[in-house]
Amino acid sequence: MDVQLANGVNVHIIPTQQFKQTKVLVNFTTLQTRENAVVRNLLANLLVTSSEKYPTQTVLSRHLANLYGAAVSGYVTRIGHAHTLRLKATFVNEHFAPHVLTEMIATLGELIFHPLMVNDQFDPTTWQRQQANLVATLKSWEDDKQFYSVRQLEKLYYQTGSVMEIPSSGTLPQAEVVTNEATVAAYHQMLNEDQVDIFVIGDVDVDTVMASLRQLPFQPRESHLPATLFHHQPKEAFKELVEHQPIQQAHLNLAYTFPVYFGEPDYRPAIVMNGILGGTPYSKLFVNVREKASLAYTASSGLRAFSGHLIISAGIGADQVNQAEKLIKQQIVALQNGDFDETTVAKVKAGLINQYYANQDDENYLLGRALARTILHQAQPSDYPTAIQAVTPAKIVDLAQQLEPAARYFLEGEN
Repeated sequence: MDVQLANGVNVHIIPTQQFKQTKVLVNFTTLQTRENAVVRNLLANLLVTSSEKYPTQTVLSRHLANLYGAAVSGYVTRIGHAHTLRLKATFVNEHFAPHVLTEMIATLGELIFHPLMVNDQFDPTTWQRQQANLVATLKSWEDDKQFYSVRQLEKLYYQTGSVMEIPSSGTLPQAEVVTNEATVAAYHQMLNEDQVDIFVIGDVDVDTVMASLRQLPFQPRESHLPATLFHHQPKEAFKELVEHQPIQQAHLNLAYTFPVYFGEPDYRPAIVMNGILGGTPYSKLFVNVREKASLAYTASSGLRAFSGHLIISAGIGADQVNQAEKLIKQQIVALQNGDFDETTVAKVKAGLINQYYANQDDENYLLGRALARTILHQAQPSDYPTAIQAVTPAKIVDLAQQLEPAARYFLEGEN
């Protein structure tokens, strides 16, 4: 059920008796720029830390505990060129605790519309603590060499100057210099200009939900989002970067252009193709590179369905890089030549379908998919299991042949 609360502010209610918890997700969407990702990331953390009514994290936590252990969280992510700031509340079903839904929506309203401010700035102590936490988090991500190497590949893949170079979290150098004033400006821009989508999933009474949401003072706004949010990478020369660090395990990361996007007709066949390449335990990369040849600690592939590319990641012993890379590339050629059997395809399809059914029991997954379709203006897709089973070997080969090498990042370790 979709209802417009105000121009540019829409409510999406997913009534279901499947879950004992209810979730409310308030999503703010704007176009990402090179500057706004990090400040919106900080803002998301600030908004779920305190407010005028709940001036410390302890006071807010006590309030949530009194609501039968409710929880709130704030985070950012990206859908193509769209940057989304999300505030989520999780709480018990109304049948177990009457009035908690109304109180939690009011709590979200308090956090959104009445942040803790002092002299038109975020409370300095709270702001400094959250800024320090953000810096520490981004530093810790750089210590995860697998994550770091994938991030470096993505940075290499996107052309210099592209907003896609900047992750949805922002970068560590940006986090170290962000200001309170910039955070306040980002807050007002978000509150007054962002497209707002509010999702409610659970065993809820629609009239109660709408009556509570209408108490939130959202003002009308015009959407500035373009018709398409997918990133289409210009064709460029192959890019390569080698970096050396004193680590035992090397990390090889490869990017391939792959012009198949989320929700398009070839998207589900692409999921099967990726499952055979490196996205499942039955894949060529896992079986042939990791298990049989023992040339990698990890070896997998992943679709980047909002930006039209595919990545391969492998953790490799420093003295086995050449052998591993050669074998990895042989798996792609084999896939492009149709070198896979019906048994493997059947196992991959069964695994994907089983995962689909498991995801239907995950409220966060359902919310994420519903949000992506809403932002991208996509209708509810056809039956997933049927679509997966219908993928033919010829279609798998056709998609594999669309993979074109685009970038190579190698984090070299000690021999």
